[in-house]
Amino acid sequence: MSFKRFFQLFVFYVLSILIPLFIIKQFNISNFWLSASIIIILGYIILTLPLTLLTIKKNTKS
Repeated sequence: MSFKRFFQLFVFYVLSILIPLFIIKQFNISNFWLSASIIIILGYIILTLPLTLLTIKKNTKS
């Protein structure tokens, strides 16, 4: 794995945590299961979508 790819993964990992936490804080969500669901679902989407698109872009470029 190249450093560029590792750095992209790290950035998207951090964003997949921070964005759902920001949304939970903005909407004052205090229910544990709702918070956990938001973190899991949004975190998964934020983590996988950009990395999948970057992989497709990389494979079509080759």
